[in-house]
Amino acid sequence: MPPKAVENYQTSNAVGIDFGTTQCCVAVIRRSGTDCIELDSTTGLRTMPSYVAYDERNPKCGQIAVNRMRYFEKCTVFDSKRMLGKAYDEIAIDLSWPFITKKLPDDSFQIVLKHSNKTIKLSPEEVSSSILKHIKAKVDEYQHKDLKEAVIAIPSSFAEKQKTALLTAAFLAGWEKIDFIPEPIAAAFAYSTEKEFPDNSKLLLFDFGGGTVDVCIVNIVSGNLQLLSFDGNYYLGGRDFDTLLYNHFDGILKHKYNTDVTVTGKKYLLLKKCQKIKHTLSVMDKSW
Repeated sequence: MPPKAVENYQTSNAVGIDFGTTQCCVAVIRRSGTDCIELDSTTGLRTMPSYVAYDERNPKCGQIAVNRMRYFEKCTVFDSKRMLGKAYDEIAIDLSWPFITKKLPDDSFQIVLKHSNKTIKLSPEEVSSSILKHIKAKVDEYQHKDLKEAVIAIPSSFAEKQKTALLTAAFLAGWEKIDFIPEPIAAAFAYSTEKEFPDNSKLLLFDFGGGTVDVCIVNIVSGNLQLLSFDGNYYLGGRDFDTLLYNHFDGILKHKYNTDVTVTGKKYLLLKKCQKIKHTLSVMDKSW
């Protein structure tokens, strides 16, 4: 695959979205090449936490929602990607979630939030649409036009129900035409813009994300990626390490110190500490 493969599309309005379990980012094609857009005004970064906070005003996405969780955790949602296209009995309830999931008669469910004395009920599609709407606003502002088409990277293990739910979220956000691409393939395309893949070669693409693990085997033929095989685990990612650490320390706090974070309202503070420990252990042998 030749480097700079995107040059053929420099006059188009191509938009590529990485709608991740824990982080989101988006790129557009310009005449100078591929540009990743700043998504998070709070941090100035091109990546944005997949968090949404709801109150009496417009939804707040990204780091600002994370920063508010210490005081407003019960009106903040994360992990919405993991809930898309799932029935109530299919979702894995995470003890670190500060919100409630309520089963409906048709076996679907709502995410129930509390803000002041107000109850807010949302579907996973509506939460995801808040993130995709934020991304669209940033793209439109950057490109100085109202764009309607995008490509969204999805896990290789995404079922049809999950794809349909994500399409619904995208349409609610104002996108009109959406194409999907497997996340490992999207990563390979991004890599190929900087380094050439040998022709007639086979590659194993491994994508360990915040919510999923995806593995693909592809063949490179005349600069094109041919998907030979793929597999993945929809419930194995960085968030699962967070959950394991959370459950471990939650048990210690309950049995050794008689402290229940669900009562004290500090569930997210414990989760944040667990994430910090995970990040530290990624580069060091000890977290203290």
